Amino acid sequence: MAHYVLIHGAWHGGWCWREVAKTLRAAGHTVFTPSLTGNGESRHLGCERITLETHTRDVLGLIAAEELNEVILVGHSYGGMVITSAADRCAERIKRLVYLDAFVPTHGENLADCIRRNLPKEAADIFIGHFHQARDHDGLIPPIPGALFGQTPATTEWMERQCNAQSLATFQWPVLLSGAAAAIPRSYIVADHWQPSPFQAEAARYANAPGWTLDRLAGGHCLMMDSPAELSAVLARLA
Repeated sequence: MAHYVLIHGAWHGGWCWREVAKTLRAAGHTVFTPSLTGNGESRHLGCERITLETHTRDVLGLIAAEELNEVILVGHSYGGMVITSAADRCAERIKRLVYLDAFVPTHGENLADCIRRNLPKEAADIFIGHFHQARDHDGLIPPIPGALFGQTPATTEWMERQCNAQSLATFQWPVLLSGAAAAIPRSYIVADHWQPSPFQAEAARYANAPGWTLDRLAGGHCLMMDSPAELSAVLARLA
């Protein structure tokens, strides 16, 4: 049986993996769904000083405390930044990296860089323009409306009920890589039902890359909420 560590995207918390975690655990797998600092049940700790480094250490701390090895480390959206950073520092413990409609940063890139790399300028400016709201919210960015992500009404309502503001600094901090995780097998799972999506370009980039697999699922950006059964089946197969 596999060990999964599922890392949520921006503004979310471990709560978003509820149905996927339930399915994988029922099949006998070990599943961890931590909420990154300032998100989910720790949203009361949210402040402008939280960075990508904070979230990287959240993941490293979990893997060390639970003494996990052969980890299938999954990152959704912004979570792709986090798993890339964390895996570089504990590569010997990671069996596979899975990017779920997620950013795949290269050395020195931050989230805004990834957006600009993957979208036409006008579309990128819309996403990045949302970050400017942090100036009026003590350095925290309110969630992007869920209706923009091509999801079911139920998923959108769940998101807007639970998502919380997140530190701008988490999006500004660059990923710094040593290359230690370069040999880890990787998978990309892309959501096919929303545009403009920066993740279609990421998926195309790795469609035929050595060491990568690619799956496409019908659903909006938050596939773990939109299509939990289908996503669980893909994750189980990747184990």
